[in-house]
Amino acid sequence: MKRGLYHFDQPRTLRFGLYLFLFLTVLGGGTAGYHLLEGWPLSECLYMTVITVSTVGFGEVHPLSPVGRMFTILLVFFGVTSAALSLTAIFEYFILRGLNNLFGRNKMDKQIEKLDRHIIICGYGRTGDYIARDLKKLGKPFVVIEDDPERIKVLEEEGVLYIQGDPSDEDQLETAGVTRAEALVAALPKDADNLFLTINARSLNRDLHIIARVQDSDNSRKLIKAGANQVVSPFSTGAARIVQLLTRPSAVDMIELVTPHENLELEVCEILVDEKSDLVRKTLAESRVRQTLGCMVFAVKRLNGETLFDPDPQLRIESGDVLLAIKKPRPAEA
Repeated sequence: MKRGLYHFDQPRTLRFGLYLFLFLTVLGGGTAGYHLLEGWPLSECLYMTVITVSTVGFGEVHPLSPVGRMFTILLVFFGVTSAALSLTAIFEYFILRGLNNLFGRNKMDKQIEKLDRHIIICGYGRTGDYIARDLKKLGKPFVVIEDDPERIKVLEEEGVLYIQGDPSDEDQLETAGVTRAEALVAALPKDADNLFLTINARSLNRDLHIIARVQDSDNSRKLIKAGANQVVSPFSTGAARIVQLLTRPSAVDMIELVTPHENLELEVCEILVDEKSDLVRKTLAESRVRQTLGCMVFAVKRLNGETLFDPDPQLRIESGDVLLAIKKPRPAEA
């Protein structure tokens, strides 16, 4: 992944190490060469090597023999070359990397500031990783808050917008745009952390849709009381799915059709009907949703929370209704 101005990969690091090794080899070779050819003490040989390689222009430590002068000429050539390469590698590795981190972080911060009606994923463990992948496929904007440096590296490699810090901290939530967000996923490893996170997020945005992961299903009530709209337990969900596969395999196959996968056959969509919509006061038959949007409505969720499954075609659509429908996804653009 490229971020900011420069991309620092493994070959660049290896090149830096190679040039540094070459420079140290020249210093060691020069010191040993003067010691063998001129018989000087090692400290004086090292000093002569340094002033020769650095070309500072100081005088010779001792008068050189003809062989010593030829050796000095070769040392100047190889020394200056290796020093130049080493300094260039050091500049690239430290200075440019610092500039890259600075400008890359600033660029990412500006992208996060522009997010609106997005999703905040708190915690990038296994659950957060799967959520981020699916949201990326669906083109839904999101940002991740994570504190683990190792997971931060993965986020950078994946090109995911992220904020490094404590996900339950109010400052980090505000930086992630919690007041503008549509939803938040509390996917931290511990239930207590998700509980504290839910309380803070709810206090910052009363309309935020919060989905919290829970390890112990007995804590579900606490999270709901803290402000979570929905609580998901991976263990109970997985167990329920296994039971369905054992008892109702055909029904599960049907559900698979509307579950987001790479080879998606059908997808579920929500159509929110506001007061300005042309659908208000029309019946489902008159709305012609199937003909105009290519959707088949299978349920209507009323403003009071009531859900009408398999609605009658003569059911009148009201402002605030949410039409739940199934449609075929658009073919991927080449």
